[in-house]
Amino acid sequence: MTDHIDLTLSSDEESVAEDPQPQRRGRRRDDPQPDLGIDLVDDSTQVTLPIPTLSNNDVMDGGLKPSTTCGTGLWDMWTRNFKSPLMALLDLIDNSVDAALSKQGCCKSDIQGRVQIYRDVYKHERQTYTTGLCIRNNSMEKITPLELALNHLFCSDKLNSAETIGENGVGLKQAAASLSDLTFVLVKNGSNEDLELGIIAKALQNEAGCFLPCFKFNDLKNLHEKMTKEFNQSQYASVAECVAEYGKATSNGIPSLDKGIARLCKHFEDICKFHKNPYVFEVILDKIHDRSSKQAIGEKDKKTTVAEIIKQLQHEVPMRYLHIDEKFKFSVGKKELTFRYWQERLVELTEIEIPVRSKTPWHENFGANTPDQYWLRIFLGFDRFRISEADVEPETGIKKANKQCSLYIYSRKSGRLILRERDCRVRLRLNAGGTEFCQALTVIIDDVDGHLPVNPTKQDVVFSNQSQGGETHEDNLYAMVRAVVTFYYTHHKKKYGGKKSILTSKISQFVDSDLPDGMKSCANCKLTTYKVFFNQTNTNLIRVDRSEEEPGVDTIFRLLPDDKTSEPPGRTTRKRKPSPTKKKSNPKAETECKDTNKKRSKKDGKHENPAGAKSSSKRAVGMPKRYGYDSNDYDQSDSEDDSKSEDSSSKERGYNDKLKRPLDLCLSSEDESEKRYEKKSTKSKRTPKVSPGPKKGKDAHEALENRIDELEIENSTLKARTERLEEDLKAAKRHIRMLEREMAVA
Repeated sequence: MTDHIDLTLSSDEESVAEDPQPQRRGRRRDDPQPDLGIDLVDDSTQVTLPIPTLSNNDVMDGGLKPSTTCGTGLWDMWTRNFKSPLMALLDLIDNSVDAALSKQGCCKSDIQGRVQIYRDVYKHERQTYTTGLCIRNNSMEKITPLELALNHLFCSDKLNSAETIGENGVGLKQAAASLSDLTFVLVKNGSNEDLELGIIAKALQNEAGCFLPCFKFNDLKNLHEKMTKEFNQSQYASVAECVAEYGKATSNGIPSLDKGIARLCKHFEDICKFHKNPYVFEVILDKIHDRSSKQAIGEKDKKTTVAEIIKQLQHEVPMRYLHIDEKFKFSVGKKELTFRYWQERLVELTEIEIPVRSKTPWHENFGANTPDQYWLRIFLGFDRFRISEADVEPETGIKKANKQCSLYIYSRKSGRLILRERDCRVRLRLNAGGTEFCQALTVIIDDVDGHLPVNPTKQDVVFSNQSQGGETHEDNLYAMVRAVVTFYYTHHKKKYGGKKSILTSKISQFVDSDLPDGMKSCANCKLTTYKVFFNQTNTNLIRVDRSEEEPGVDTIFRLLPDDKTSEPPGRTTRKRKPSPTKKKSNPKAETECKDTNKKRSKKDGKHENPAGAKSSSKRAVGMPKRYGYDSNDYDQSDSEDDSKSEDSSSKERGYNDKLKRPLDLCLSSEDESEKRYEKKSTKSKRTPKVSPGPKKGKDAHEALENRIDELEIENSTLKARTERLEEDLKAAKRHIRMLEREMAVA
């Protein structure tokens, strides 16, 4: 027997059916019924409108009360919630991943989690037509009945669950509405005798309410006959039109209910054989389209649209999920995906755990454990591919920002990407000037326990959704992340003497490095970790006071410090010889030096010259020229002329040069001392001469190599564009020849 849902309106709503308003948009009630290939059975004298979607909040004595939500308005709202078709597809994939993963985040031992995305094709007369896209997955638990999943809006059993990413009960419906005007949902819930079919179609919506019908079937062998009998009833005429539209297949074909039922039965047979899994879920998006571009019209356009979507998913999905392990089977088209995106890209991939408070400000009782504190995992690394990309678009010549510090926020057990910011220096209050933090530094926040609030479409983190303390939670999070990022960047920059250019060159060396076999996913990796200890600064910031490093075996690309990091490559440093006085130390001479200084200071205090008197040519107080000399040997009379003092001072100065003595300790007079001191200070301000090394030449050589690389990239881009234009030209010529032949025949 076939269990179907009674869609007849109650007596107090029959007046709606008599309203001359159109039954649905695009067709009036007075229009004749389309030819669907099967005669409809008129078992009722009056065709009733479909029942609107039920609201789980309004309960009457006879059951749930129909909602008064406008179906057409609700559909239009669903189509505007996603920024791009990719985000809508990812919402559907989230449901598949949530179901295929167990509650512990990994697959069960006896059943492997599987997600399969493939083209929906229709074969007719040795030709294959691509009509849409299918997403199929198995489930570790029994699937929610479609009667609840479709007919209860904004109600979900995933609410407030850290295990799953879905939580609002509207993702399936709004994603399907955004991608296609006709979607079928198929469920196998335990055995071949428990099958369900749901329809999400724009044609079924009307002003009276939102209509999302679902049907149950209990026999796979006679499924075609039971569907035919079910859809032949007049109360399901609008549903039969949708199934017939699915049987149309080609753009110039005729709607056929029989072909549509046959295609649905084929999908049911496939899910019943899907790796012998008891619970299987499938979504069929018919005539999938991109609302941001022109609608696909012909078979070639539909095939191209589906091929582009599959290619985009093959590139994007591995980056969008962080914790899907190697046991999980995920295929897009004919390609098996592996989720090792960041392990293959990041140099010095590191894991650090930080404490975050959700309600209490971080500076209150800093360092104390609070009830609202939780631990968050941060991954950091330098992107070896992003750092080698050109800073200018080859085609347009516009500068692009691709090497700044980037932020990625993942959430829930599957590790779904929620937020991506290409330049996060302003958000994290980092130094955004110059090339600081511009070595393709990548920051990944892993909210595996689901502490961060996300919006319904999983496209952003919305702290305002938090009941209280949303702004405080945001400030605490980014303050801690800023401290860790600053520590990580400074730590690796210090390996090369604080030179950012050397750090950049070291990271760029890994661009062409080969990857080892048997790489693990982030869920099972043992990465380099740092145990960090935080401190509060006087400027009300958090900084890492000290850290303990534990290298990880799964961190593939490591930055090892050089032996000489004080100077950049290409510059040679001159080794200075140690002073001979250090080698020939004389303790007795040092003692005599101290005694002489004391006697000199006493003697200078007794004989003070009056103002305006000629200064005596006495030696400046300090160490003598040579160790072991008596202080009287250096006394000279006041009657000595300036030339003699200059000669003596020059001799003394020459001797001090040999002994590496200070120049101001052996001058003949105070005036001369001031002049010599001025000359010395003037010399000290000059920039020391540096022997010209190969630095400038190397910089010029590197700049030339970079320019050559950019020109090669531009050349390859131009070649690719030329090839595409040549192909388009050939296709246009073929089209012209075909038109000429057709005109000749006509």
